Amino acid sequence: MKARHLLAPLLAASLGWLAACTETGGLPLESAAALPASDGVYRIGPGDVLRITTYMETDLSNEFTVLPNGKLAFPLTGELDVRGLTTEDIRALIEQRLGAGGLVRDARVAVNVAQFRPIYILGEVAKPGRYPFESNMTLQSAVATAGGYSVRANSRQLILHRDGDSANRRVPIEAKEQFTVRPGDIITVPKRYF
Repeated sequence: MKARHLLAPLLAASLGWLAACTETGGLPLESAAALPASDGVYRIGPGDVLRITTYMETDLSNEFTVLPNGKLAFPLTGELDVRGLTTEDIRALIEQRLGAGGLVRDARVAVNVAQFRPIYILGEVAKPGRYPFESNMTLQSAVATAGGYSVRANSRQLILHRDGDSANRRVPIEAKEQFTVRPGDIITVPKRYF
């Protein structure tokens, strides 16, 4: 009789640990309070669409999508590694590459984000999948965009993964409205087990 009472909490803890590993993709799960603060500068990542204008060179002006490996295929320069750079960094890099070797004399370039990379809403929502980023979107409105919680959802917390973060963050219900979604975020609604 006593063994059965000791086994139940151990079994519940094991199921919880297994569920956490499945929902977090094997990354450690940490508190959202430990989320690194943003420096307020947008960093480019895979899936961003950049509008690049090269003055007086219409053949070098267009929209370009950052590839999954973080590179940008730009004419005359080859692939440029732009992951984690700002639009200003990319502008300077393209101008430097075009000027090197005399490809374009006195190159003047403008770089803007035409479309931010998508967000992903996964787990126990009505319509999990990829969604376009919208500014000022909260975690709760992101869940609503995906059709709301499923009947099996643990609506007391979400799991948030930010691009470049080495851990997933557990966000409790009372803190969800404090977090705005950023491009590339992966939001997972975990399953309720009990």
